[in-house]
Amino acid sequence: MRLRSLILLGAVLAAGCGGAFRYADIGEKNLVIRTETSSDSAFSSVKAVLGVHAVDAQCKLTYEGYVELDRPLVQVGIPAERLTYLVFEFASSSFLGGTRGSISQETLLRPRSGATYDVKVAYKNELYEVAIRETLPRGGRPRDIELASLGACKR
Repeated sequence: MRLRSLILLGAVLAAGCGGAFRYADIGEKNLVIRTETSSDSAFSSVKAVLGVHAVDAQCKLTYEGYVELDRPLVQVGIPAERLTYLVFEFASSSFLGGTRGSISQETLLRPRSGATYDVKVAYKNELYEVAIRETLPRGGRPRDIELASLGACKR
């Protein structure tokens, strides 16, 4: 079962992230990801992965790597003041029925210097959620960040 899950995860990464290499975590850990995954059966599993892409002035993506969301809390450093495209991918598999599929949620994010971004990533019983909350330094009020598609880059 573990081998089958690893093969599925590799396929998801190759298809959705353009290659499978780990994100070179740099700088301050400004992205705090809280992950909750559960399947609807003891015979199935769910894997979550974050793909990180730099976005240039023409809105073209450069894949920078992936981060496995295999723990309840994962901290990542995303460059401040730079537009980044985040792809949260969920892959489900079944011990008896093989691969069931994958789904993703993407968003653009331009982290502010000194800010922290709390991300809730959840996949439960085939329903998923990604929510981002920004907290500014010096006790600023937290605010919810609306998820934005790559199309918002051109606006």
